[in-house]
Amino acid sequence: MRWQEILDRFRPVAAPGGAAESAEHVARRSGAALELAPVFAAVDADLAWAATRVEEGRTRAAERAERARAEAAALLAHARGEAPAREAAAAAEVLARAAGEDERVMRAARGEVDRLLADRRPRVQDAARQVVEGLVDRLGTPS
Repeated sequence: MRWQEILDRFRPVAAPGGAAESAEHVARRSGAALELAPVFAAVDADLAWAATRVEEGRTRAAERAERARAEAAALLAHARGEAPAREAAAAAEVLARAAGEDERVMRAARGEVDRLLADRRPRVQDAARQVVEGLVDRLGTPS
């Protein structure tokens, strides 16, 4: 093939402006297709191999997806079966923590009450002594 013919393939033969192509131009395109036919024939085996690999990959992916769905369903069923027991255990743990916290708060409150009573006793005793002394003083004084 001459080099000018290669360049001619890229030159429009028809008049500029219209969307229609000339018959000569179409004929040249079909000539290019004929030239490329051996190239496409050579890659046909590779394309078939690639298509086979793609189909095998799709099949494996579908199988894996189905296995994953089955495993997920089994895990979900197992979790649903264990849920009541786990909820009961969690509730018992929360109640135990709450009871422990209640006991701690009650001990702290008892300690505070004892402290307040201990602080109050001397004051009450002092106030009682003052009242008694005041009464004694009044009783002891002639009116």
